[in-house]
Amino acid sequence: MTRADVLLGRRAVTGSQRFEVGPSHDGAHPFLTLPDGRRTPDAIALLLHGGAEHGLERTTKRTPPLLRMLAVGRRIEADLGGRVGVATLRDAVRGYNGEQRSPVVDARWALRRVRDLYPGLPVALVGHSMGGRVALELAGSEGVVAVVGMAPWIPQQYDVQPFLGRHTLLLHGRKDVVTDPRESATLVRRITEAGGDARGIQLADWHAMLLQARAWHRHTTRFLAQTLLDPR
Repeated sequence: MTRADVLLGRRAVTGSQRFEVGPSHDGAHPFLTLPDGRRTPDAIALLLHGGAEHGLERTTKRTPPLLRMLAVGRRIEADLGGRVGVATLRDAVRGYNGEQRSPVVDARWALRRVRDLYPGLPVALVGHSMGGRVALELAGSEGVVAVVGMAPWIPQQYDVQPFLGRHTLLLHGRKDVVTDPRESATLVRRITEAGGDARGIQLADWHAMLLQARAWHRHTTRFLAQTLLDPR
C-alpha cells in the first residue's frame, strides 16, 4: 500500500485479510478489518474494542482489548456460519480523550465504510468497555439495528430515544470494578420502560470477560442471530 493509498483510506489485502486504513488523527490511523469475502454475509457485526479514559498512544495490533474482540469475532463467525460478517475496528489511539472522542471519530468512519461496502445489510455494533460506550453513543446511527455492550463504560445515563426501534443487549460481570454493572441494569430498565427492546444479563465474572468467556460469546451470538438473521 502506498502513502497515497493510506491518505485516501483505500482498501488493501494481505493474504486472506482485507482491511482499510482510516483518516489520521493524533498521529495515527484507525484500521478496519473486513469480512474475508468468501461468502456474501446477510448482516454485519462491527466490533469495537476497549481502551482508556485518556491516552494518545497508538493502538497496536497486539493490544489486549483488541485481542479480546478478535476472539469474540471468531466465535460469531463460527457459530453463525459466516452469515454475519465480522468487521473489526482498531482505533487509532488508546484513549477516549474527553471532547475529542477519539474512538467515536474512528467508529463513525468505520460504520460509514461498512454501510458503503454492504449497502442495505443490517448492522450490529458490538463493543467491550470503552467500545461499549462508543456502541451506545452511536446506537441511533443509520443502518444500526442492534447494539451489544459487553461490560460497557456508561459515564452518564443516555437518552433512550436512539434505542427505540432497535435491539439492545447489555452484558456485565457482577464482579466488575472497572465499569459499573448497575449502570447497565439501569439503562436496560429505562429503555424497556420507554417501550424499547433491551435485555440485560449479568455474569459471575470480572471486567476482562475471561472467567466465563464462553458465556459472553454464547449470549452475544444468540442475540445477533435473533436480531440480525431472524428479526421479529
